[in-house]
Amino acid sequence: MSEKFSIGKYWLCKRSGNPNWHVCWWDSQQGSNRRASLGTANLREAKIKLAEFVTKNETVKDAKPEDTPLENVLVRYYNRHASKLRSAETSKNCLAKWSNFFKCAMVSDLVPEKQAEFVDRLKSNGYSNEYINRILTTGIAALNYAFKNQEITYVPPIHKLPAGKPRDRILTIEESARLLDTADGHLFWYCLLAFNTSARPEAILNLTINQIDFDNRLIDLNPDGRQQTKKYRPIIPITKTLLPWLRRCESRNIIEYRGKPVKSIKTSWRNTRDEAGLSKDVIPYTIRHTIATEMRKRNVPPWEVAGFLGHLVAEFKTTHRYAKYAPDYLSNAAAAIDDYFQDLQKVMSKKVSPLSGQRKAK
Repeated sequence: MSEKFSIGKYWLCKRSGNPNWHVCWWDSQQGSNRRASLGTANLREAKIKLAEFVTKNETVKDAKPEDTPLENVLVRYYNRHASKLRSAETSKNCLAKWSNFFKCAMVSDLVPEKQAEFVDRLKSNGYSNEYINRILTTGIAALNYAFKNQEITYVPPIHKLPAGKPRDRILTIEESARLLDTADGHLFWYCLLAFNTSARPEAILNLTINQIDFDNRLIDLNPDGRQQTKKYRPIIPITKTLLPWLRRCESRNIIEYRGKPVKSIKTSWRNTRDEAGLSKDVIPYTIRHTIATEMRKRNVPPWEVAGFLGHLVAEFKTTHRYAKYAPDYLSNAAAAIDDYFQDLQKVMSKKVSPLSGQRKAK
């Protein structure tokens, strides 16, 4: 090895006759060097494992950027924070992009020129500006996490790409009909819930029967134990269209595949969208945007639309705790969705019965 790779007081070394890399460090109590096998002969993997070892065994305090390997910051952030998030896999993939490009860089190496090279590399791989910004945002989160926890003394500014135009794609009534006609199995259930709740994808996939109040005909989109965030999950009324379908549920998780909860619909969504002849800009969030637009078209009061979507406007926030038990609670929003489904029935090939909770070909 041409130069020693180290993180703090730990460095990589090899033992004679052993192809695997080891982590080595000076033990002041024993007055000698100690080592532990990293179980790999690959230098790249050894560097990552060294960063993981340091993350678990070393307390970092007020380190200077020029003395702090970026890999250490990325691994520490993932192990201690990002790995516990629902978006853990996405974070892992984004952090890998940083790790693969910057390799043995220190935090201080994140100068504007290297950042520009990083972005150019991502563009050359065909990534969209939106995805590139997601990658950059994940790296920024790792750096800010280290700074917040006083592990490093300074975070160099990271420059993101200009934000693109907001997504305003909505479905026509014919497109919605094709989507529901084509969707099957767990994706049909997802679409049915999305159209009737206008909830965000994660809230729909998390939904369990325990969140359904059949007596008061309410759905609490925020499960027990989850703290509310900026992406507020409201309590909403159950539409007449959705009610018989929910009554059919016998398992804990509303959306299941082969008896297990569904964590992602990416593949089934893509396949169904393509089969339905819809363009690639139709994403799961498109249903939420569509229903919000339909509510306004059908004269639902703005504060009621906001309340149904989980946007905490003053009128909704101050009455939410008790108003949910009123007979007219968000009733205009629920009625608008039911009316929308009545219009859908006219162009759908498979009728979604609002009474029986079944789907039959016309």
